Amino acid sequence: MAKELCVTCGKETPYEFETHIDHRMGYLEGMGQLCLTCFERQIDEDVICVPKSVINDTPNDMELGKKVRDIINKR
Repeated sequence: MAKELCVTCGKETPYEFETHIDHRMGYLEGMGQLCLTCFERQIDEDVICVPKSVINDTPNDMELGKKVRDIINKR
């Protein structure tokens, strides 16, 4: 079975797609599955994770800044 990939770095995680999110570590609702390394970085107050899709799908820097601030404010 295929393993879930980290939404931040693209590394394979130990979880299969079929594994319910209640039985995973590092799954962030609205963002997706993180590998354990990226998940530990997310816990650090000085670092946030921004999905690559948010960056790639937002060509306007001002709009991207707003989306990043929205991520920070949801913490």
